[in-house]
Amino acid sequence: MTWRIERKRIETKRLVLRPFEEADAAVVQTDVANWDIARMTTRIPHPYPAGAAAEWIASHGVAEERHGEAIFCIALEGGSVGAISLRRNNPDAQGPDTAEIGYWLTPGVWGQGLATESASALVAQAFAHPQLSGLTSGYFSDNPASGRVLAKCGFQPVEDEKTWSEARQDFVVSKRLVLPRAVWRAEMEEAS
Repeated sequence: MTWRIERKRIETKRLVLRPFEEADAAVVQTDVANWDIARMTTRIPHPYPAGAAAEWIASHGVAEERHGEAIFCIALEGGSVGAISLRRNNPDAQGPDTAEIGYWLTPGVWGQGLATESASALVAQAFAHPQLSGLTSGYFSDNPASGRVLAKCGFQPVEDEKTWSEARQDFVVSKRLVLPRAVWRAEMEEAS
């Protein structure tokens, strides 16, 4: 891999995005074992195996090295309430590349704007990297709240596709979106 997105600590008005720690494993284990979280993701299995959260957290360094993935804990008042990540779409690219953003939050904090706050912060951090030409994302069609989060961050719809959900063990209609650097820059200039 020629360049990577680093897991630097990011602070927002209410949140801290930081690398996960071993101590977060118990909360993550409980959160992602929840069907309401797992079914809206592509990679979280259900039922979630005992000890899988600790293994997942321990794998983050390898994910960063091999796949260009930067995984952050979304922390509210010091405690983990979710995860957000950027994964390079072509980690072997020498020059410009895009990255996929994905996230989940524990249901106890849904509807408080935390997904938008964390996604906006990570988008800004991502575009600080000069080699990143754009971001991609997606959400399952039965999760319109996630679509609203991405729209608030400037993502634009591209197409529908069938995407595998590990929890559902099936392909699900997914809404695909993009956020080119030029569009994000123009939105930031307009907002200021």
